[in-house]
Amino acid sequence: MRQPATTTPVILNSWKEIAAYLGRGVRTVQRWERELGLPVHRIGKGKRSPVYATATDLNFWMSTTEAARAPKLRPQLVRVERGNNTPIEDSRRLLADARKLAQTIAETSVRQHRQAEILQERITEMRSRMK
Repeated sequence: MRQPATTTPVILNSWKEIAAYLGRGVRTVQRWERELGLPVHRIGKGKRSPVYATATDLNFWMSTTEAARAPKLRPQLVRVERGNNTPIEDSRRLLADARKLAQTIAETSVRQHRQAEILQERITEMRSRMK
């Protein structure tokens, strides 16, 4: 469902706000950014630059990234060989494949979003030079 153009997204302006929103600790969300590609934007270029994130991006990332879910709550899916599988085994395999696909789509979406932001900044810079 698309949001109306007049609504502004909820912006979280620090690691503490992001962590509180996700119900995790600050170090956990920092590790997720580093290792799993949590969609956090930096103001500046250094590792210690201030960060912000939108609730929409975080919600999408949490719903599509398997690694962000609590592993104790997740059933263990076993890869079974094709052949004389039971319907339950087939559904487990299909569910695991669907989760991997959703994760790949989410990672690609975040990567494309970041590339679009970089391109937009470059276009803005080029326009300012032409004036």
